[in-house]
Amino acid sequence: MTIQKTIAFWGVSTLSISALLSIPAIAHQVQIAGDVGGTMHIEPNDNPRAGEPSLAWFALTRQGGELIPLEACNCQLTIYTQPGAIVESPLLEAVSAEGYTGIPGAEVTFPQVGAYELVLQGEPVTADDFQPFELRFPVTVAAGQTVPSPPAEPDVESNVEDEQVPSESDSVSEAPQPSAADNQVFWRAGIVLALVGGTIAFLLGKSKTKK
Repeated sequence: MTIQKTIAFWGVSTLSISALLSIPAIAHQVQIAGDVGGTMHIEPNDNPRAGEPSLAWFALTRQGGELIPLEACNCQLTIYTQPGAIVESPLLEAVSAEGYTGIPGAEVTFPQVGAYELVLQGEPVTADDFQPFELRFPVTVAAGQTVPSPPAEPDVESNVEDEQVPSESDSVSEAPQPSAADNQVFWRAGIVLALVGGTIAFLLGKSKTKK
């Protein structure tokens, strides 16, 4: 590459990056594709956490720094795990954040800790407004807050062990006891039988004596 081409290349790149930084927001991640540049931010603080919803938004600019709102772009966002499995394709909505109005944004929830890639593809609603683009943003997801464990299920085996099976002794001890009335009847019957037996024995003895 000649010195003139190198100077021209860096001159164009500097102008493009300056245009992106000229809008009133801090550049978090900047990517350029053709004549479109994009700045991505994930709230809060570009530090998404696994299992927690985060707002991801994209400030798109044409060459020269003019903002591209979502209404002017047929945009689609796809989230990949690295090296390339699709996690989800959340629906983009027009959001306003940090001085931007009507820019593409979506609520995303990363399922696990690790490396992801957010791919934003777009085409102009009006022909020749800007070139179709694809912007790729790497994201590292940290651990989220500890999810409370579900309530423990009852231990069926321990409950079975806790339930005591009645033994034979328990069956005997639990047998119904005679009441006081039953005892009185029993003793009266015994007395009557004793008197009858004594009378019979007396009569038999007397009859033997006579013979």
